[in-house]
Amino acid sequence: MWLRPEKRQTLAGRHTALVIDGFLRSGNTFSVAAFVVANGADLHLGRHLHGGPHLLRAARLQVPAVLLIRRPSDAVASYLVRRPTLTVRDALLEYLDTYRTAWRARDDFVVATFDQVVDDFGAVIERVNSRFGTGFVRYRPTEENEAAAFALVEEMNRRECRGEVVETHVGRPSPAREGGKARVRADLAHPDAQRLLAEAEELYARYASLAGEATRNGYP
Repeated sequence: MWLRPEKRQTLAGRHTALVIDGFLRSGNTFSVAAFVVANGADLHLGRHLHGGPHLLRAARLQVPAVLLIRRPSDAVASYLVRRPTLTVRDALLEYLDTYRTAWRARDDFVVATFDQVVDDFGAVIERVNSRFGTGFVRYRPTEENEAAAFALVEEMNRRECRGEVVETHVGRPSPAREGGKARVRADLAHPDAQRLLAEAEELYARYASLAGEATRNGYP
């Protein structure tokens, strides 16, 4: 990451106020946008590196952190619409690697599921404040704040995609992705994918329990 200037800018350091990170398509961009809307753009955020080692780095530096996680079938389906050259196996292995790696630092970050981010990101900020003794301003999903957050989401997408909002990439709901997701979900039904998916679902359930969210589909 130090060799890539655009990533080095978002890598956690001792000056970082908060790390927000997780597997791609797990609410990363909206979480960052909502935090900035509530707290301003002056605080440095460690973000968008999408790997377990970034959470380990935050723990090592004693920087407050939020790990984001989404049900693997949903996260992988959305990810592969964005990265169609990868296979379902590639994506599931990446998901497993991200969260297996981060697990060892589970006592050093707050876990937020995708549903918690979407439903009430302000409550996630409150959990961060309670866990780390920080005083971040709670995000409130007013009509004005929601519009500002999604405008910032689109602006971040433009920076990444040479000035355009690309529907397969942008971190907000998009009907343009639904057809691609359906094709990926069909691939997830393959027996080899099902084995990896079951491992990923079990890992998700462990994290969801840390987030205080009841899990579904028979996982405790």
